[in-house]
Amino acid sequence: MKSMAWFFSIFISIFFIVYGGAHFYIYWRLIRPLNLTGVLLHSVRLVFLLLFLSFPLFHFFFRHQNGPLVAVINFIGSVWAGTLVYFLLAILGVGIFKLVSGMPQNPRIFSLAVTTIVLAVTVYGLIEAGNIGVTRLNVKISNLPKKLEGMTIAQISDVHMGLTVRGQRLEKIVKMVNELHPDLIVITGDLVDEQALHMEDMVKPLKELKCPYGIFAITGNHEYFAGIDKAIAFIESAGVTMLRNRWVTIAGGIQLAGRDDPTGARVTDEVIPPLKDILKGTDPSKPIILLYHTPVTTFEELQSLGVQLQLSGHTHKGQLWPFNYIVKMVYKTPYGEFISGNTTIYVSRGTGTWGPPMRVGARPEITLVTLSSRDKEN
Repeated sequence: MKSMAWFFSIFISIFFIVYGGAHFYIYWRLIRPLNLTGVLLHSVRLVFLLLFLSFPLFHFFFRHQNGPLVAVINFIGSVWAGTLVYFLLAILGVGIFKLVSGMPQNPRIFSLAVTTIVLAVTVYGLIEAGNIGVTRLNVKISNLPKKLEGMTIAQISDVHMGLTVRGQRLEKIVKMVNELHPDLIVITGDLVDEQALHMEDMVKPLKELKCPYGIFAITGNHEYFAGIDKAIAFIESAGVTMLRNRWVTIAGGIQLAGRDDPTGARVTDEVIPPLKDILKGTDPSKPIILLYHTPVTTFEELQSLGVQLQLSGHTHKGQLWPFNYIVKMVYKTPYGEFISGNTTIYVSRGTGTWGPPMRVGARPEITLVTLSSRDKEN
């Protein structure tokens, strides 16, 4: 726990340096050159100050409180955090364009151009976050029983139920999943967010999920941030089976395993058993499907343990362009489908949002996996 406290202290310090520096840079480039005076200058400064305070005010002081005012502060701060990224990018982009094109110096036109671009991207990001798509995936499986040929698995991931993503969002996701008529439903972590103060909102919608082979979930890092015992209790009260470092047999032919998220487990100093220990006792003649929130496993490890399909999440495909490039640098399997030999890893872009309720270049998704026998090809 001491190591986590030290980590968060460093994180908060770095956050305020970067966050404060970004605001200073935006003010210096966009507002100061306008030479505003009087009431207009004071009004702009006040708005800018409130925007600056909104994100840290909620996350460091009000994150464990609920109510309409807190929800408004959270929404404004979260949107502003995403918008901030695009202000910095737009200032850089428009500045480069000015240099290349030889445009004359005009602070008002520069500020107007940057603000227009940022507002357009922000509106697009807010709309795209609610535009959930269905990604259809066909996966070949060895030793798949004939009765399970064509079996479908619906995957949702990273919903992040909290003050920003509310019960209505989950109701929409549940409706979309049920319309796919899957045989099995899996939730690959981060169903709740760290400030999930109204988890009861998600119990009723989750109970409406329907499929013949059951609904299974694993922990993500945010279940730990929200309070692991509370999060698990709410999820299980909705009729969802948690796979916490164990495996079960589905329809007598598929072994479905789940592992807790090691990153989140550091919050409680919990030691997560190695994957090989979790899979002890599995039947090598039956396929193994693994649910693992963070895509940090290797094909070599999965293949040595007989895992043919891993379903993951966590990365959101960066959620906001250009963070997808950073995700690519951090993870070997950052998002989408990866195949090596008889093993497939699929990393979901996520179904909800974390932080800014926006998505740019990373449309949210529900994944529908259809299983077919590889043995038919031989």
